[in-house]
Amino acid sequence: MKIGDNIREIREKEKKLKQEDVAKSLGITTKAYSNIENNVSDITLTRLYELADIFGVAPEYILNYQEKSTFTNHFNNYDGNNGVNIMYQGCAETKNIEEELKKSKQKLEMLKANVRAKRN
Repeated sequence: MKIGDNIREIREKEKKLKQEDVAKSLGITTKAYSNIENNVSDITLTRLYELADIFGVAPEYILNYQEKSTFTNHFNNYDGNNGVNIMYQGCAETKNIEEELKKSKQKLEMLKANVRAKRN
C-alpha cells in the first residue's frame, strides 16, 4: 500500500471521517486532500504530522498501517500447566511473568520440604 491508501483506510475505517472534514482541518481544498489519498500529490513530512495529529495516531502508524492487526500465537503445553493451553498474542512479557511464577512455585515447594524435614 502507498501512503495515500493508508491515509484513506485510517480515515474511512478507523476514524469514520469525511474527506471534507480532514481537508478543512488541514486548511486545504477537498480536491487537494483527495490528491493526497489518491497518491497524486506527494505528502510532506509536515503534512504527515498534521494528519497524524488529526487522526490521533503516530506518524509511523500511518506509514506502516495494515488493515488487520496481526498476532503471533504461541500455544504452550508443558508439565505443570495441568493440560491448560495458554495463548500468547505477541506479548513476551506475559510469558516471562509466567516463567517467574513457575520458579517461585518451585522455590516455595523447596521451602515447604525443608520445613517438613526440620519438623521430623
